Amino acid sequence: MRREDCVDLFGKIPQVYHPQINLILRGQGMITVDVVIRFESHYVVLRGREQGSTDEGRAFFVPYEEIAYFRLERVVKLGEIKSMYGESGFVDAEDALLAAADKPDADPAAETSAGDASKTPPPMATPLGPTDPGAIARQNLLERIRAARANVGGATGRVGGR
Repeated sequence: MRREDCVDLFGKIPQVYHPQINLILRGQGMITVDVVIRFESHYVVLRGREQGSTDEGRAFFVPYEEIAYFRLERVVKLGEIKSMYGESGFVDAEDALLAAADKPDADPAAETSAGDASKTPPPMATPLGPTDPGAIARQNLLERIRAARANVGGATGRVGGR
């Protein structure tokens, strides 16, 4: 990677995300960036830590040609990436679904105005069980634990599990 490329990429990524950047090196080593100190003509100076190490706050002088690529170590929405490149107002289906999942469940009847009351569809039957993905996962886990305990409890009194 060239100096101009590194400077350009760090310029596109908001500074608050710099501590979430990993530099992947050509030899597949990795450096987790804490803060970029400066860009020199042949290398970048930064503070961070190496992959697999808990030693934080180390200084690194990384030649640009050793950097294979950058990686943001978090889930990044497509709209965020587009905004890094100057495209604003972009909302894709993924972003809309994530935004809808983050919103608390609202009463659809409360959102309709009085003029639209005649167009409101009849209420649907309430589904059995939870509809929240977290609640479903929790319920599935509890069922597995109960089944495992039942299997262990049923095997008591037997020798060797036979």
